Amino acid sequence: MKASQNVGKKGGQVVLLTGAAQGIGRATAKALATRGFRLGLMDRHGEPLAELASELKDQAMVATAQVDVRDPASLKQAVASLEERLGPTEILVACAGVGTTSNSLDLDVEGFRQMLEVNVVGVAHSIDAVLPGMYARQAGHIVGISSVAGYRGMPWMPGYSASKAALTTYLEALRPALKRRGVTITTVYPGFVRTGMTLDTRFRRPVPMLEAEQAAAYLVRAIVRRPRDYTFPLGTAIGMEILRRLPCRLFDWVMDRAGPRALTSEF
Repeated sequence: MKASQNVGKKGGQVVLLTGAAQGIGRATAKALATRGFRLGLMDRHGEPLAELASELKDQAMVATAQVDVRDPASLKQAVASLEERLGPTEILVACAGVGTTSNSLDLDVEGFRQMLEVNVVGVAHSIDAVLPGMYARQAGHIVGISSVAGYRGMPWMPGYSASKAALTTYLEALRPALKRRGVTITTVYPGFVRTGMTLDTRFRRPVPMLEAEQAAAYLVRAIVRRPRDYTFPLGTAIGMEILRRLPCRLFDWVMDRAGPRALTSEF
């Protein structure tokens, strides 16, 4: 774990953000910086993380730690180091995540394992690292990034859908007990965002994709407002809610036509 600090303007609440160096995480860090939050930025990719911190140093108080959320010991050290420089964690945004496409002819079990380790267990490690302090202060806000892809099994991304469904259920199970200790949980369900996975030519795009900056604007809204659940954009939220409520036979029929054909090798 490597840590560094770039101090800019003193801000308000302390936000720890995992997966901060790229994608939605990077865009969210920039959006939070303009609002005066103190930012503890974590990512396993050191160079882009350092570049981001340098870019934000004149806008906000920023500290960074190069760490992998799959390594619980290093993650706890990173959180302790960031809190020493920024103050106690008031908000955790667990943005670190990975995803790949696959199908029944190539299950990519190794990729599935990695998605579970990062998208589910990595979030659990991140929460575990900040909870003792939140419990002691009887206050805190945890924001977990699930996905509309976890509403039901998407045939072009079975592993990713499963990991996000697992995360949703995990956060839901934690919510009652944490709430009694003053810690709230917001589960965020982004629509399809333009990333390396969604740009895969095999990926079927049922709805228009958001840019990372657009997703970040929605995510900041969820951070500030603290809803229980937050799905965006509205059109995708409505469409996916309808899909989630479809009878199983009808859902299977729709997916057979919308997704890749399992018995072909062209996916």
